Amino acid sequence: MSDDGSNGQLTGGRKEETTGMSSLLKGEEEATGTDSLLKRRALLRAAAWGGGVVGLGGLSGLGLSRFTRRTPQAAAAKPPLGADFTYDVSRFQTSDPALLRYEETARFASGLERARAIAVAADGTIFVGGAGGLRKFSPTGEGLLNIPLEQAVVSVALRPSGEILVGQPGKITVLDANGAGVAVWSGLPAGLLPTAMAVAGDKVYVADAGNRVVQVLDATGKPVGVIGARDPARNLKGFVVPSPYFCVRMAPDGLLRVTNPGEHQIEAFTLEGDLELAWGRGSFAVEGFCGCCNPVSFDMFPDGSFVTCEKGLPRVKLYNSTGEFTGLVAGPEAFPEYLQAANAGTPDSLGSGIYAAIDPQGRILILDSVGGSIRIMQRKPQAHD
Repeated sequence: MSDDGSNGQLTGGRKEETTGMSSLLKGEEEATGTDSLLKRRALLRAAAWGGGVVGLGGLSGLGLSRFTRRTPQAAAAKPPLGADFTYDVSRFQTSDPALLRYEETARFASGLERARAIAVAADGTIFVGGAGGLRKFSPTGEGLLNIPLEQAVVSVALRPSGEILVGQPGKITVLDANGAGVAVWSGLPAGLLPTAMAVAGDKVYVADAGNRVVQVLDATGKPVGVIGARDPARNLKGFVVPSPYFCVRMAPDGLLRVTNPGEHQIEAFTLEGDLELAWGRGSFAVEGFCGCCNPVSFDMFPDGSFVTCEKGLPRVKLYNSTGEFTGLVAGPEAFPEYLQAANAGTPDSLGSGIYAAIDPQGRILILDSVGGSIRIMQRKPQAHD
């Protein structure tokens, strides 16, 4: 993988898919449907991260444990792989201060375990979901509502009516503005894992990490189509989603923007499912997206520019509407608990992304699932791209 840092170019093509998931919903009971996958991936992360070193393709660590039969003392004395087979990522764990366009002005606790969903209403109220349910906060972080739910929340979307769409493994729960149940959409495709949702008109577009497509639902939750399924006749090679991170947003230009995390890209689709363009590239350098599958989430400003989030090497970044890097919101050093977990390879860093939402004031709200906090980030005075 190159780390030259060159900007991604607009393109309609992608390389063939080479990786995937056997199932995102196997193993544990439905209430913790992603836990078994995360535990399996914990082995990968523990092998790949350590002392600031990540193995090639995230898999060299597995190679060490599987194919090496040395005693622990011998292995410590002579590592089986040399420097040519590892990346030292420690130099990427600090940022150039000149690139930082935002500063933290407030922080408050999510109060949830494994929080991984955030959405902001038109009045600035903040919704956060995770294991244990959903919480609502004022624009300044005061708790307004606590909605306990037995099944973990993996995504949240808001309707103009005030209804709250809560994505959970296998279903979508509809709540009213006060948190009371309205409906449960359960007649959905098998294996559904709704890691992000976008509401547009009478349709709901669901990033389904379990089936690696965007599910199109009508206003009542009935499936009416898919976007992004592999289709060579339409030059669609499908989404590469190696882990439960997959994001969709409706852009100001009327096109859906969808992450293709295994390809390190954000792609634009018409509502009919035609791929219009894509941007992004794999790189450890700040301009690119590193690791097995990034970006994990993003949001968009009214002018069509982006804020993106990465896991593994936690970074929150800014790109213009054509995918040109314009600066940082927060670098890896802003997430010490996350970095500590990632470097140690602990399970806390698995199933733990960084998520962002833009509020009506133009502030960026960052949800740090390891630190368990929401940071309010405001643009620095006279910050220039």
